[in-house]
Amino acid sequence: MRHFGLQLNALRAFEAAARLSSFSEAAKELHVSHSTISHHVKGLEKAIGVPLFLRRNRRVTLTTAGEVLLPVLSTSFDTISATLETLRENRQQSALRLTVTPSFANKWLVPRLRRFQAASPGVEVMLQSSLSLADFSRDKIDLGVRAGLGEWPGLKSELLMPIHMTPLCSPDLLEGSNGIETPEDLRDFTLIHADVSHDSGVESEWGEWLASVGLHGIDCSHGLSFHDPGLALQGAIDGLGIAMGYIELAAGDIAEGRLVRPFAAEVQHPWSYYVVIPQDNVADLQVEIFCDWLRTEVALN
Repeated sequence: MRHFGLQLNALRAFEAAARLSSFSEAAKELHVSHSTISHHVKGLEKAIGVPLFLRRNRRVTLTTAGEVLLPVLSTSFDTISATLETLRENRQQSALRLTVTPSFANKWLVPRLRRFQAASPGVEVMLQSSLSLADFSRDKIDLGVRAGLGEWPGLKSELLMPIHMTPLCSPDLLEGSNGIETPEDLRDFTLIHADVSHDSGVESEWGEWLASVGLHGIDCSHGLSFHDPGLALQGAIDGLGIAMGYIELAAGDIAEGRLVRPFAAEVQHPWSYYVVIPQDNVADLQVEIFCDWLRTEVALN
């Protein structure tokens, strides 16, 4: 190409036009004008000194030279495409693949990731967030953070941090004319549930907290339910009611004044957050680096 002074765009224009038997269709495929395709093809023909197309009205057909060149270019472009795809897949495979819940990603992990990037710029992170449990083998996951009791078959788990519950609401709700002064005032407000208490050993997260402060007469079975603690916190921020919030997830919102704690009382949830790793990934250097960083972040808060 250097010898003939050719540009890659000229070869792409010829290959598309020859394959589609149309300058117009080639222009559509490459997102350029018809005249651009024609200009590139004419330049290519001039450079090699032979015509590549027979032009008859609006139809074009390949000359003998064009028929020789087309399969060479098609094979070359296919090889280039396959090589680039392999490189892309290799890059993705070398990245650290994480799985976490949407609430943990949004409220805890993502706001801190900049510090991890600064500390370990050579580790590329690919984050997957889902409420469903990931299949670490099928999805090629290196590491995850899960809420639970710490037992998942085939995975090594390490306690990351406990989960503590307390009512949380927006400052406007707390300071309104009908504000909250005592736990009994909760009767007059919409209670927001994270709706994750099933299979956790807790019949009702609100019930657990109310019992801890000696209140047993409040019906906490109604209100708004979100199948995600992060959505429950967002509902509280937006003034929809008072959420039974996870303090560890809400730390940023509390620090920034988006959420406030009407009461000091808090209850530890039976579940905690655990780092989970496939047994054959335990010694992976990138996994070790990320786990060390997670431990450091938890210790800072």
